[in-house]
Amino acid sequence: MDELSPAQRTASTARIMVTFGAIFIAEALWRGSAARTIIAAALLGAGGWLLSLAKRTGS
Repeated sequence: MDELSPAQRTASTARIMVTFGAIFIAEALWRGSAARTIIAAALLGAGGWLLSLAKRTGS
């Protein structure tokens, strides 16, 4: 089995964070919770940052 590079592992983690962040932010907006929306936005932003970091180190 092929080993994943660190950049590929980071990208996989980032995709999961972005996906859960998007789901979490949609749920928070639906419920109207400002605190949950802020936390979800931070999760989404962290996932996006990790994804861009993985792209830079992988190329």
